[in-house]
Amino acid sequence: MKTLQQTYRLGRAPELLGDFWFNSEPLSVHQLQGQPILLFFWDYTLQQSLKLIPFMNGLHSLYVEYGLVCVGVHSPEFFFEKDSANVEATIKKNMILFPVMTDNDRLVTNAYRISSLPTLCLIDHKGEIYDLISEAIIPERIERSVQYLLRQSGYRGELPLLLNPEFDKRYFLSDESPHQIYTGYSHGSFGNPEGYSPELPAEYVDPKIYFESKFYAHGIWCAERNAFRYEGNPNEGYLICQSDEENVTIVAGSKTKASVKVELDDAPIQISIMGNDMQKEKKGTTYFTVDDPRLISVLQNNRRISHSVKFIPSASGVTFYMFAFDSKQTKNSEPSTSIRNN
Repeated sequence: MKTLQQTYRLGRAPELLGDFWFNSEPLSVHQLQGQPILLFFWDYTLQQSLKLIPFMNGLHSLYVEYGLVCVGVHSPEFFFEKDSANVEATIKKNMILFPVMTDNDRLVTNAYRISSLPTLCLIDHKGEIYDLISEAIIPERIERSVQYLLRQSGYRGELPLLLNPEFDKRYFLSDESPHQIYTGYSHGSFGNPEGYSPELPAEYVDPKIYFESKFYAHGIWCAERNAFRYEGNPNEGYLICQSDEENVTIVAGSKTKASVKVELDDAPIQISIMGNDMQKEKKGTTYFTVDDPRLISVLQNNRRISHSVKFIPSASGVTFYMFAFDSKQTKNSEPSTSIRNN
């Protein structure tokens, strides 16, 4: 059983050596000594990261005048996330108020021994790591720690009331983390018996037997290190996953604008459970359109016990990076974020 809070004694907090900074000049742990710091390690292609932005904005707005410094550390999984313009677009779209630095080579993330995203790190006024919190992130508990660190830093005035407790219901992350499948050959999540053919187009045949934690291909695809790209004729190939989770989001992109038909158990998705990025044609086909890589909401609030989700590209060049399956409600999440390809 996972604990609600993971605590690590790492001693001195490593420095913040970011590639790019937004909403602030470059900051350092040494420069901020005397003030508590809250680091938010995140990735904009993860829905769970986007869910926490309103809470982080709330903490920044409420406690900046008392001495708290909030810093987002963007730790990218995919190459297109290293483009500073894509990060800046995400910051503007999600109205992020606090300073954000990019950690494109994950030097800072690794220095803090961060193994999963999102993760919050609290640093005291002496520059020592007070706590690292991942998996279960409960806003009230974090805010009480913030107030404790402010008191320890020497603040003796009256602190504000805690943020609206509704944050706990809308934005907290439980100990049941989303199930994520990364498609590239470096991740080993491919279920076809043929296996990967790294960096080469290959023809795959749907085995018709599926297991969770795997994805399966039919048609001609090219396996890249961190992606799976369609190389076949329009509407002939597909990827398919099996899951019993209520919500499905993916990260996908395309060299040119293209549509991807999506079927739930070999049928169009019902309007009542379609994700925010899905559309429906008059003849009933359900699909999304994509060009630059982005996070796409496909399915939400589905109550089926087990189901298969099939993705059928309308053109070659459509690329899939990740599938995420989650049982949490997504209606209060931030909308999907379009991002520019390099």
